[in-house]
Amino acid sequence: MPPKLPDGTQISFCAENPKRAGTKAHERYERYKLAKTVAEAIEFGASRSDITADIKNGYCTKLEQSNGEKRPADEVLLAPPAKHQRVQHEASEAATVGEKSASTESPCEVKSETKSEGKSEVKSDTQSVTQSENVDLSFVKLDGKPMKFVKRTMGEARRLLSPEGLAEAQRSGYNFSLKDKDNLSKWFVQLKDLNPDGKLAADLKKHGLDACIDLEIILPDGFPMEPPFARVLYPQLRGGYVFERGGICFEPLTQKGWVPSMTLPALAIAIKGIFDYGEVRVGGVGDKATRTVMHYTEEGARKDASAISAAHRGGESSTYGSISHYKS
Repeated sequence: MPPKLPDGTQISFCAENPKRAGTKAHERYERYKLAKTVAEAIEFGASRSDITADIKNGYCTKLEQSNGEKRPADEVLLAPPAKHQRVQHEASEAATVGEKSASTESPCEVKSETKSEGKSEVKSDTQSVTQSENVDLSFVKLDGKPMKFVKRTMGEARRLLSPEGLAEAQRSGYNFSLKDKDNLSKWFVQLKDLNPDGKLAADLKKHGLDACIDLEIILPDGFPMEPPFARVLYPQLRGGYVFERGGICFEPLTQKGWVPSMTLPALAIAIKGIFDYGEVRVGGVGDKATRTVMHYTEEGARKDASAISAAHRGGESSTYGSISHYKS
């Protein structure tokens, strides 16, 4: 039996999900592939056996140890296939976010190598961090908000609105924008680049709709220790993990399943994954001009969320059995 990987071991997962679509393993991988250490992967829902198997199969590579020392030669793993080389590294906040300001973290830890005059030069993400810090948020009103909320939301906003964050969003198929310019609590999100072979993408095309889904994500004052609230805005969806009034049945959106270190981009990618592979279909087109569905209200979606959270507290998060009969 191989030795247990220390929690601080730095790892890098393939960005392209190698697990069979529609399986729990595929859903878990979508969440933990953003982790940079063994401890973070476990926080994102991976088991140690998942990590060990991914390393064995070439889906995950061990990097330098947490103390910065290089691994012995016999521990070096083969690199994953070329098509997996681009690895998404979303900046992860520690659960004790007060220990480190989120605004100093970069949305992408990828390093690129260039050779000049026969020497290998490594370009770090220092410039990315600097540009993120330079994002102007002086217009934001945060009076009366808890310090943890302020630090975390400012950090998320700087990453999302920086040039690097916008470029990463375009590559990853999502887009964040503030619903109210001075309010970091409410975000409008568009999920794009849906699985072209999926039923949802086919439905959107059939109804003559743009190949994207509109969401609203609202951050409570207890964020990041409390989960965000997310709902579908457009179009009307049905089946899978979407409820009658736009509520989303997804464990990371519940207090039981939420991981404080999960970033907003990581959450968007995870939701996109369940839409792509969770048997979600278009249930109606609503108003195409305004991209609205009349009965998709925040009040109704929050009622959905309350029932979903109660079901997860009841221990049926894997089967959703206790909410199968729920009607909002």
